[in-house]
Amino acid sequence: MEVLRYFIGLYCFIGVFIAGGLFFKNRRGANLTISAFILFFTLELIDFLYTTSNVVLIYPEYFLFIYPICFLFGPALWLHFQFVINPARKWKLLDLLHLIPFVLFVVFAMLPLYSLTGDERLAFTRENFMNHMMPLNYLRTSHVAFYGLAMIYILVRKKLFFENKSGIYLTVIAIIYLLTAVLQSYLTAFADSFRQFSLYFFLASTITLIAGIVLYRYPEILQKLQQKYFNSSLKPVDVKRISTKINEAFKNEMIVRDNQLNLTKFCDIIEEKPHHVSQTFSEIFRTSFSSYLNKNRIKLAKILLENPEKDNLKILAIAFECGFNNNVSFNKAFVKYAGITPGKYRKERKI
Repeated sequence: MEVLRYFIGLYCFIGVFIAGGLFFKNRRGANLTISAFILFFTLELIDFLYTTSNVVLIYPEYFLFIYPICFLFGPALWLHFQFVINPARKWKLLDLLHLIPFVLFVVFAMLPLYSLTGDERLAFTRENFMNHMMPLNYLRTSHVAFYGLAMIYILVRKKLFFENKSGIYLTVIAIIYLLTAVLQSYLTAFADSFRQFSLYFFLASTITLIAGIVLYRYPEILQKLQQKYFNSSLKPVDVKRISTKINEAFKNEMIVRDNQLNLTKFCDIIEEKPHHVSQTFSEIFRTSFSSYLNKNRIKLAKILLENPEKDNLKILAIAFECGFNNNVSFNKAFVKYAGITPGKYRKERKI
């Protein structure tokens, strides 16, 4: 564990430079918010090293001053999400509402402690750790976990997960944040001493700083992802044209039945650029190309399964005829869009 502390100390220096670099290199909302998150987390690292070393005994007057900082993790990352999803977003007065838990925690939980001297705060926390400090620790970890769940909810509701590169970027960040929150909660409940948090801080800071270094070294990454996927580069007339082409193309059963059909091939058919078609699917159809294709293939499958003349065909044959390459993907898609298996769907039709 002591070795990890040396790495964490190194990360503190790197974190300050990365946060500053992101802040001054690009003043866009997405960069400012991720810069703030890295800075807040770096301060948490510094506080961890300070609290778990003899330095706290030499300079006790700083004890617990950084303690509430984790109430800013979630808001910073949440706003980062919003700016990545919508690059044209402006700062709003309502954004300050995210600071309410931080302010309340400082006013009601910390100010009474700050009125004590450093030595008195140290003595108080040691004597009242279980009945006073542990509830505060649970509040901190609950707040962090809440924002992790909220970001996962946004990904699911907006169907951003794994739909494109920006979706993948946000999904990875949300999952990492939530997992570290779960680990932090576990350690809060079961760790024997605060030093056992070394592993948590080492893993979390490693991931955070790698992301920060990548964004600092290649600041155009966020901008390109935003411009390509979330910043609408299509005029309404273009979106309408492409959506019309999509609807017309999917009326052609030969296209839907083509088991070699993918986004690139489909775009060649309708003579449109892939990222424009992907954007149209996301904005107009609220789904991905593959999901929309499977949904239409299942419509064909239901027609075939409802036809008594096709009763001689096996389920696998129906799958092949509708453009699926195997029975597993067909069954999975059928259950998703019809609610039951194709075999049961056919049996219910016969009753």
